[in-house]
Amino acid sequence: MQGWKELILLVLVGVAVSRLWRSRRDGSLGRLIPTDWLMIAFAGVTVAYFLVPSSALHSGINFSQRLVGFRIVFMIPLVYFLGRNLEARSDRERLAVVWLTLGAAGVVASFGIFELFFVPTRTWLDWGVNQYTSFMGFTYHGPAGLPENFFLTLPDGTLIRRMVSTYISPLGIAYTAIVLFPLAVAVVDRRVPQQTARWIAMLMTLLIVAVALSITRLALLALVGEAVLLWLVLRRAWIAGLVPVLLVGALLAFFPYTTIAPAVDRDLGTVNRPGLQWGLSNDSSAREHSGYLIQDLKFDLGHPLGLGTGASTIRYGNLVGTGESAVLGMFGDLGWIGGGLYLTLYLLAIWHGWRALRMSRKASLEEVMPLVACVGGFGLFAITMTSDVWGDLSVTYLFWWAAGATATLSTRALRAAPREVWQKPAVQKAA
Repeated sequence: MQGWKELILLVLVGVAVSRLWRSRRDGSLGRLIPTDWLMIAFAGVTVAYFLVPSSALHSGINFSQRLVGFRIVFMIPLVYFLGRNLEARSDRERLAVVWLTLGAAGVVASFGIFELFFVPTRTWLDWGVNQYTSFMGFTYHGPAGLPENFFLTLPDGTLIRRMVSTYISPLGIAYTAIVLFPLAVAVVDRRVPQQTARWIAMLMTLLIVAVALSITRLALLALVGEAVLLWLVLRRAWIAGLVPVLLVGALLAFFPYTTIAPAVDRDLGTVNRPGLQWGLSNDSSAREHSGYLIQDLKFDLGHPLGLGTGASTIRYGNLVGTGESAVLGMFGDLGWIGGGLYLTLYLLAIWHGWRALRMSRKASLEEVMPLVACVGGFGLFAITMTSDVWGDLSVTYLFWWAAGATATLSTRALRAAPREVWQKPAVQKAA
């Protein structure tokens, strides 16, 4: 599976490079904008920090770790320029993108719900999750060697299971949902057939349930913030109605007693709880996150030149630099120059999303990608400060593809598109 994924990424690289080269030759891409030049500079810094020997930066990281770190970071400019060249040009294409992305997310969420409630936790060992994570270069110390983030711990030692699904991680489910949520809301809010709107609404509900069962608290709070922004932008009463629902779900996530997720003991045996209870948990994840962030910030301040790609990647060796934050990790790997470029590009992605949103036609699906870049960018910002989010390729691809597409949209005047696929032609009266 890992080998096939790497082959797909290589094919993606080939497609992106060939299309970009052809677009530059025939002039269809247009003039490079300042964001393009900054992204080119960021790609150049990434390549340079990959090629510079570890000894020159006094990091001591091995080649495998440098290669993995390079692949994660270099996906950002690659996917951005792919989005610059592959922006959907009709509502038919945009709707196809929506069905593909939300459909895949719905499958992941459905399987996650099934495995959470109907598959014993010990079955993950029979499925080979420990062998897979070992092959990927990770070492975990959870019950029976499972990843620690499969569980939340209650004061009495009981473990609450979190949804992990095909991501083999609750974080990938939650972070991908943050990018997809604005996309789903945009489609439901547009003039699509009623049946299509119902199916999209059902998939959006699955997204929200998946985030709730992953018990990823910051992601739930991010969904609340996204709903508020979407209401301010789109001005729909039904979006305002989502805000209190998401807020209640986010608050409940801070009390693991209240979750309906199953519980197990340290031997992965099922624990029968007497029912939902109220009370705070002694889960120390918030304290650990804040402690790691302070360490990472001190590390970045002490290493302005960075340690090279992969220093903040916890794979194939011990962690050398930072490792908790995508933002601080960029500064730790690529130095203050590379980190500054990354932060500027992220903010520009949000700005281009807002600019393209103001230019889009309100009765079409042109708002889809701008909402992903703008609202999704705001929703992900706090998470990029606390998690190495770009290790999840689904998040990386969706956000930076939207960033590239909206950069194209925001730098040209939008012309009226042909009649949308769901609009019925006007009936002409007989003379």
